[in-house]
Amino acid sequence: MSEEEQRDEDEELDPIEVLYRDEALVVANKPSGLLVHRSKLSSDKVFLVQRLHHQLGQFLYPVHRIDRPTSGAIVFGLSSEDAGKVHWALKEEDALKEYIVLCRGETPESFVSERPLTNAKKEPQAARTEFERIATFSRCSLLHARIHTGRRHQVRRHLSRMAHQVIGCTKYGKGRINTFFRETYGLPRLFLHAHTIRFRHPRTDEPCQVNAPLAPDLRAFLCRLPDAPLAELEERWGYSLRDEQPS
Repeated sequence: MSEEEQRDEDEELDPIEVLYRDEALVVANKPSGLLVHRSKLSSDKVFLVQRLHHQLGQFLYPVHRIDRPTSGAIVFGLSSEDAGKVHWALKEEDALKEYIVLCRGETPESFVSERPLTNAKKEPQAARTEFERIATFSRCSLLHARIHTGRRHQVRRHLSRMAHQVIGCTKYGKGRINTFFRETYGLPRLFLHAHTIRFRHPRTDEPCQVNAPLAPDLRAFLCRLPDAPLAELEERWGYSLRDEQPS
C-alpha cells in the first residue's frame, strides 16, 4: 500500500484524540486495539504513530509504549532529542504514570507490589506498582495503579499474582469472570486505561501533567453495572461518565 493510499484509509477512521500539543511534544489518547508502532510479533498494517503522522502532518518519535488492548495517554516527541528527554523525565521520582484498572475481588485500600517480573529472555527485572482502591462494586475493586517501572504487562501481572486478576484480561485473567461481564454487561475488552501522565517538559523543565478521560467503551460498561458509584467517580475525576455513551 502506498503512503497516499494509507493516508486515504486513515482519513476514513475517526481522528485520534490529541490531549496536548506544543512545539516539542504530543500527548494522544490511544484507542484500545491499536498498536503504538510496528512489531515483528504482529501482522498489523495500521499503527498509532502512523495515523498520528498522517493526521498531524508531522513525524513523531515514541517515548514509551502502551499495550494493544490498553487505552489512554501516550507521549510522543516531535524530535528525537525531545523524545529522549521525556523518556528520561518519566524515570524521575516526580514523574507519574497512573492507570485506572478494574480487578477481581476486594483489595486492600492501598498496597504495593514489588515482585520482580521476567523479560522475554526469562531474566528477572525489578518492578514496582503502587495501588489505591477507589471503590468496590460487583465483587470487584476499581483501582488507581501507579507504575514506577515499565515492565511488560506490569499492572496485569502484579495483580494476577495477588489473585486480583484484571477484568477482561484474556492473558492473565479468569475466563469465567470475563465471560460473565462480557455477556451480562457488555464489557468489550481489558479494563485498563492510562489515565494520567506527568513529567517535566523537555524544553522548559516545568511540570507537564495530562489526563486522559476514561475511554467511552469503559465508561459505557460502568454505566451498565447496577452498583457502580458513578456520582462518586465523576466527582473524583472531574468529568461525566454518562454523557454521549455509545449504544
